[in-house]
Amino acid sequence: MSTGPRFRFDQALADVYGDLRLTPVLRRTLRHTQRLTGSAAASVSLIDADHGRYLKAAEYGASCRLGQTFPLDEGATGRAVALRRPVVIPDYARLRSGHLAGANPGRAVAVPIWWRGEVIAVTVAFGTPADLDVDELEAFVQSVAGAIVESRRRAPVHAGGFPGAPFTPRETDVLALLRSGRTDREIAARLVLSPRTVEKHVAAILRKTGAGNRTAAVLTAMDNGWMGEITHTRGASHAV
Repeated sequence: MSTGPRFRFDQALADVYGDLRLTPVLRRTLRHTQRLTGSAAASVSLIDADHGRYLKAAEYGASCRLGQTFPLDEGATGRAVALRRPVVIPDYARLRSGHLAGANPGRAVAVPIWWRGEVIAVTVAFGTPADLDVDELEAFVQSVAGAIVESRRRAPVHAGGFPGAPFTPRETDVLALLRSGRTDREIAARLVLSPRTVEKHVAAILRKTGAGNRTAAVLTAMDNGWMGEITHTRGASHAV
C-alpha cells in the first residue's frame, strides 16, 4: 500500500514534535497513523516492563478501556511486546484476551515502538487494509519514539503519590480509583464514603483539570506528571 501524495512523513513528524506534551504527542501519532493506514480505529499503549504491565494511553475510533492498565502478556499489545516485532492479526475477533467495544474490526496490526533497545510503547491499528505496507507504518511510529520519551521526561511519573498536583488527599484517592475504572459506588465502598461525596470529589477533579469527563481528567493528570506508578486494575481480563 502506498502512502500516496497526501501523506508526508516530514509534515506528520513536525506536527507530532510540535507540542511535546504526552497527550498531544500520542493523539497526533494516532491521527497520522489513521491517515497513513486508512484504519478505522487505533490505540497507543505505554509499556511498563519493570512491572510487567502497560497503560492504555490514547485511542481514536475505539473504546478499549482508555486510562486502564493490563498485564504485559494480554492483547495485541502484549503479543507485539513478546515477539518484539510488528504483528499482523488477520481476524481480531479470534485474538485471545483482546478487547474492543463494538463490531469486530477484522484485520489489526500491532507495532512496537523502540528506544535504546527497549519497547516503550505499542501502536495498534484496527480495520487495516490487506495491502497495508507494515514497514511504512513501523517507520512512522518508530520516528515518534523521541517525542514520546521527551514528553514523558517533561511530565515524569512520580512514585508513591502525586507531588505538585492541585488535589486534596481525598481527591488524590478518588483520582487513583478513577484511573482503575471504578464507578462512583465502587469508589464510595472502597473509601468508605457516600456516593454523593464521591460525586463532589469527581466534580472538583474535573474542575481542577479542566476536563470534560473522567477519562480526560485522568489523562490530564498523567500529562502533568500528577499520577503515581501505574498499577494493574484487578479483574480487568481483556486488553487491546
